Amino acid sequence: MKLPRIKGLIPWPSGKILELLDNIQSLYVYFFQRPKGGKKMKSSTVNISFSDDLLKKIDRVAREESRSRSELIREAARGYIDRKRRWKQIFDFGKMNASKKGIAEADIETEIAGYRREKKK
Repeated sequence: MKLPRIKGLIPWPSGKILELLDNIQSLYVYFFQRPKGGKKMKSSTVNISFSDDLLKKIDRVAREESRSRSELIREAARGYIDRKRRWKQIFDFGKMNASKKGIAEADIETEIAGYRREKKK
């Protein structure tokens, strides 16, 4: 993972300073983002198809953030999976509480329809 570089915010370091920052980042990844037990994460190479337009957008964002296309796509996949997990937790929580209170899906739809009718008046 490369550090994002925001153009125009501050002058970005180059040369030895940039090399030092990359080394610090590598150490951070090694010590804090490796799986428990210190084993290296196994990775696989996959082929994926994108439309030309989407690929141009991916490349533009990757270039703006000074990272590789693969790093950007990995981050997007992790974010998607995390959002799906969180929404599942929210829906599971709602189902559990509805079940405890004896509320069915039809009851909720009836309440929403009643609220909308009252709001129109």
